[in-house]
Amino acid sequence: MQGWCLIRNGWRIYFIKRLFGKQRRDLQAEVRQLKKDLPPEDYYSHATVKLYRAIMVAIKDKIPNDPFASHFVLQGSLKKYGRVKKMGLPDRYRLFFRALQTPDHKALFILWLNYPRKAEDKNDCYRAFTKMVEKNEFPDSLEELLLASEQD
Repeated sequence: MQGWCLIRNGWRIYFIKRLFGKQRRDLQAEVRQLKKDLPPEDYYSHATVKLYRAIMVAIKDKIPNDPFASHFVLQGSLKKYGRVKKMGLPDRYRLFFRALQTPDHKALFILWLNYPRKAEDKNDCYRAFTKMVEKNEFPDSLEELLLASEQD
């Protein structure tokens, strides 16, 4: 069973349905509603629209260019994972992902977008993500990740 995916730069991009898949669908619905409710100049400058646009640029363009680039790398127990920070995202947002490459498959799994917590606690998203990893929220193998990915 293979999940829904985008293909960019030879990478198949999947969304983990329980976490990022739901976040993306919720944001997309909010952006669609804003498009109906706001005049164009307010729509394009709205923070939620900018956030959604930055997330999708990161997923479609920035990560697939080189998911193993040093600016994505995490350390310690999170070294299997990457994250996008800045690159158009508001300062307190991080987009977490995992890249797996086998001889026949290059796969990117978009795992989770942290929602900002306390402004004074800048590392909070890393603690939350570490807890998710420790609780095995994200499967480890390519096959299990494919099963956990969003289905069309």
